[in-house]
Amino acid sequence: MRHTITQNPLISVILPVYNAGKYLVEALESLRYQTYPYFEVIAIDDASTDDSYKILRNYTQIDSRFKVYHNKTNLRIANTLNFGLTKAKGHLIARMDADDIALPSRFQKQVNFLTKHPGVVIVGGQCLTMDKDSHITGKKLFPVNHIAIHELMFTANPLQHPGIMINRRLLPQDFVWYNPHLTPAEDLDLYFRLGKFGLYANLKTTTLMYRQHGDSETFRDPKHTFNVTQRVRRLAVSKYGYKPSLKSRLLAGAQSLILSVIPSVLVFPLYTFLRGTKIKEKLENLNLRLAS
Repeated sequence: MRHTITQNPLISVILPVYNAGKYLVEALESLRYQTYPYFEVIAIDDASTDDSYKILRNYTQIDSRFKVYHNKTNLRIANTLNFGLTKAKGHLIARMDADDIALPSRFQKQVNFLTKHPGVVIVGGQCLTMDKDSHITGKKLFPVNHIAIHELMFTANPLQHPGIMINRRLLPQDFVWYNPHLTPAEDLDLYFRLGKFGLYANLKTTTLMYRQHGDSETFRDPKHTFNVTQRVRRLAVSKYGYKPSLKSRLLAGAQSLILSVIPSVLVFPLYTFLRGTKIKEKLENLNLRLAS
């Protein structure tokens, strides 16, 4: 049975937080002033040692849509996300990270898209990248249709995790969300498994400002990240029914070869060079892109 989306569906935004005090207010404000107002924020502080939890608590006094939980010990992202999902009331699940910025119309655009495309189980969007000081450094472009996203999954991550929205009504009640044994590639593992229940999509417009820096978990130990990613790809083929093309297999093999010979310190610079192109446009063009 195909589930339709009601006129004003509730979004549950799952926001894990760990020592993000420097960026957290920007992230929370970007959620608070979304043009689409029907959402709740499930924020989980993962035993931060800075002022993150205090900031989150303050926001519960400012906006009743913010719900805050606190892990007594650091459970890491997959377990924290899974806990947050047990508290979510919405049938649309949105992700957000504590150091990123959602553009004001992100939720409205994603809700509109899912309403018009009831067979889509997950939708993302295009991203601008920024550094530690919130300076825009580039852009990440993702394919927008199911076939292209499906093809890319075996060689690159085709959806920006903190910018996704999932139609939970297309999933079985016993659906298993994030596998804590596959961090930091738990998002890719989720995407492979979501494909059984619906189509993939990315909006053509920019929806997120993504903070990209070498201190993130993905790049703290890049070779470990790649090894876990390879494990997820093998699971996709052996257990999830994914069938990569010959081209994808060859590209994945080339990635393995390159990662085996270059030093870890060069992985992040190489990645940003290949994946996040520098913005050359004039400021007027950038503003036009954001407003589109």
